[in-house]
Amino acid sequence: MSHDIQDVTCIVLANEFTYFPLPDRFYSSNVDSSVLEYMLDSIWTVFDKILVVSSVEPPLEIIERTNSVGARIIMVKPSTFAEALKSSIENVVTPITFVISGDRPLIKPNVLFFIGYGVKNFDCLIPKWSNGQFDVFLAAYRTDRLKDFLYSKNGSSKFEHIPNLLENLSFVSIEGDLKLLDPELHSFIRIRAEKDIGKIVKIIKG
Repeated sequence: MSHDIQDVTCIVLANEFTYFPLPDRFYSSNVDSSVLEYMLDSIWTVFDKILVVSSVEPPLEIIERTNSVGARIIMVKPSTFAEALKSSIENVVTPITFVISGDRPLIKPNVLFFIGYGVKNFDCLIPKWSNGQFDVFLAAYRTDRLKDFLYSKNGSSKFEHIPNLLENLSFVSIEGDLKLLDPELHSFIRIRAEKDIGKIVKIIKG
């Protein structure tokens, strides 16, 4: 995929729900598919370079099924999302890094594109809710600035507060701009506990 805008690497930060099975794979309903595969169905259509950062080795069948989209798996020690990001960021050579938590099976390609290629001259582009909360794990960052931040003193422990610590940043309204691209805001539904899986399955099955 070629773009007239800056090249982007997508980092998927896997957790215990990333390899959880979900029904009704888009291209084949004969077998269950993982949360990761649902995400990659959208991600590979937007970004050429994809890194899956994981502290748990994915099942072999998932590795085999995801090879076709060119996702590279990087193993790290068990850690927080921010620490895993710090451990893997040196593998990124593109000017922009798109960071996404691996628990969003309903992520939409147009949301990925809007954020990933919308950084322009800012250090980052971060979705923001109307109540003032940010989504730093569905955001785009200038790679050199992200590296500097993560490797600064206590940088990884401060990562979730990055919107308050950087000056040259841009926000995109979730209920405004992004809702136009994803009216149900399914891209922002995360699996944080087993009880959330039922909600995801209900949406998948319609």
